[in-house]
Amino acid sequence: MLLAGFFTLVLNRAGLLNQLETTFLDAQMRLDVPDEESQVVIVDITQKDFENVFRGQTRPLQPDALRTLINAVAKGQPCVIAVDVDTHFAQFKDFNVSNEWPPVIWSREIAELPADVGQKPVPLDVLGGQNPALNEKSGIPLLIEDAGSRIVRRYVRVIETTLGKQPSFAWAVYKERQGRDCGGVRLPALEEGTEPLSIRYSRGREGVGRTRLTASDAIAYARDADWPKSGLLKNKIVIIGGSYLGEDRHDTPLGELTGSEVIANVVETELRGGGIRPPNSLTMGLLLLFDGFLLIALFQLLPLRKALLLSLPIIALLSLACSLLTYGSFSRWALFAPVMIGVTLAELLDMVKDVYKDWIKRAKGHTQPEK
Repeated sequence: MLLAGFFTLVLNRAGLLNQLETTFLDAQMRLDVPDEESQVVIVDITQKDFENVFRGQTRPLQPDALRTLINAVAKGQPCVIAVDVDTHFAQFKDFNVSNEWPPVIWSREIAELPADVGQKPVPLDVLGGQNPALNEKSGIPLLIEDAGSRIVRRYVRVIETTLGKQPSFAWAVYKERQGRDCGGVRLPALEEGTEPLSIRYSRGREGVGRTRLTASDAIAYARDADWPKSGLLKNKIVIIGGSYLGEDRHDTPLGELTGSEVIANVVETELRGGGIRPPNSLTMGLLLLFDGFLLIALFQLLPLRKALLLSLPIIALLSLACSLLTYGSFSRWALFAPVMIGVTLAELLDMVKDVYKDWIKRAKGHTQPEK
């Protein structure tokens, strides 16, 4: 009866439960390519755009060129524009925000990355601090890397800062979109919170089904009077970001992505109902421990043949139940099944050993010489 507990304990102590969870979820995300077109569009400031449109100016990015780009995107009639560009510099103090633009959410940078979990970040003003009210239409682009691997798998909706609770960039974008009726599509209200959630990466490294334009293309298209009629940006969430200079790169389960691509995946996660709160190892360990004891009790109380026949449907049901309890969805059932199958095989092996020992004992009894 201790076999199930020992099996789960060994897996947990060796870190195999976490590794199994990570491997399974990563594989699932790599294969997740939704059929429907994404409601998120990325306008990428490429290296060529940086040199030609923005004249190679960085920190800050050339304000006039950025305004030209936002104006071009606005002509495409998107629902929300999200600007993933650092605008805290004084050069943005005279940046003119047009009333004709759709709502713009600004990326709000922090003074420095927190040294530890207990340190609260210090938010900087957007657009050079020209108008504190603009900070209300902003969010902090803070992502959570796994310890050791530095792979970005989690995000938060609300961040504790020195100025109190502030929305993350993706959450501010979602909240703005959720409050608007664009194309008749209404979004559900999701719960705010500071707890980490899992990013549901999808569409592969290339972003299959997600429109992507270069900054120069967007500016060129905007010169056409029929640009709004194209529907390329209409009622979409448009994220303006940059891949220039090879900066703002993150390791993800899909491979290396730019910050804007990660933000796009977070926004898409929210549009699909939100991220999942990752269960802790103790919760998973206790569930698997209970399942293991249940399976072993099955073999102890029933004949072998009947136990074998019942074990497969029971493993399937237990896997679905564990997935629902820990992730709120049946989709993670395959994460739990291998451990329960391992417990079942270990129990079968133990029973085979007992049968073999009995057979050896009986064989010796029949071959003992007469006195």
